[in-house]
Amino acid sequence: MVGSPPKPFTVVFDTGSGHLILPSSYCHTATCKVHRRYRRSSSSTARDIDWDGRVVKAGEARDQITVSFGTGEVTGVFMEDDLCFGQRGPGMDKSSTNVPVAGHGGENCVSMRFIAATDMSADPFKDFVFDGVLGLGLESLSQTSAFNFLQVAAGLTSARGSDFSKTFGIFLATHNEETSQITMGGWAEEHLQEEVSWSPVLDPELGHWLLKIQAIWINDEKLPFCDEDCKAVVDSGTSLLAVPTPIFPELYERLRAPASLSGDCSSQSPKLKIQLDGFTLTLDGEDFSRLDQKGPARPLSWGQSQTPAEGPTRRDMMCKPMLMVMDLPEPIGPKLFILGEPVLKKFYTVYDAEKKRQGSQHGLTHLQAHESPQVD
Repeated sequence: MVGSPPKPFTVVFDTGSGHLILPSSYCHTATCKVHRRYRRSSSSTARDIDWDGRVVKAGEARDQITVSFGTGEVTGVFMEDDLCFGQRGPGMDKSSTNVPVAGHGGENCVSMRFIAATDMSADPFKDFVFDGVLGLGLESLSQTSAFNFLQVAAGLTSARGSDFSKTFGIFLATHNEETSQITMGGWAEEHLQEEVSWSPVLDPELGHWLLKIQAIWINDEKLPFCDEDCKAVVDSGTSLLAVPTPIFPELYERLRAPASLSGDCSSQSPKLKIQLDGFTLTLDGEDFSRLDQKGPARPLSWGQSQTPAEGPTRRDMMCKPMLMVMDLPEPIGPKLFILGEPVLKKFYTVYDAEKKRQGSQHGLTHLQAHESPQVD
């Protein structure tokens, strides 16, 4: 909710960027018009500002900024207004992400500086189901600390009694009965199977949640590509796994596999293991693959085969890894792996901007927690 009176906006929570960006009424492109647009004149608490927070008077020239993403870019001007989160507002559906503050269930409001977009590239923003972007990167990714949501929200979460004021946890739902959740000022213990395992952030002055990859394995075979200098970013704004160009052909071919007889990727696909400093992320075929079907969608029983097959697999359906190529230069790249939704759906992740560390652990849904036996 933004402004006074508050207006609802949907945003993608992006650990790979550092600003709140909303399409504005100053933007008249088709890309902006398909989303809710922030209207400065409709809010009594809105302030036109320059990058340093100086109030811009009517008719004065003002600063603008262009922010680049992996694909696409946004140009806009600087604004300051009230931002409230923690409760769904009018017009928000059940699928929208819940954003509680740890230990506090009510609404939370802060004064926030943000970018009001005057232009947004069609790719990818026109097809966004969200209105804007809320960056959850470290302070260096933001224009100033006053634009960094973690820094601004820290005062609020600290006032609520949190010992982890610059920390947040991400739970990404995999079932319709679940709601995705970002917990500010801590993390949600109910989504953890065990204690969080922490990895230090590399070069935090770059602003990214950058982690060292010790090794990458396919099943039990270690790949030589990451013997030196491989890095990873767990990115909530990326839907796939992004890998450097040199390793893409090998990964794609070796992770590709026929579907099981029942027509899924749960048992036959190789495992992909990403060994970090403090934790190993193990992904099964069903986590990173999609079915590519060449025949009718029906499961086969043991002993049946539409085409000749070796072993308990089928040839009319293949499990293809959801990989994309992305190459970034130094100092972040060049051997950078971007770990998107396939990782976030399997693992609960925690981000600590105070201690510059990122934590991971096997995620636990509310359904699994309900079904788990209790030990006295």
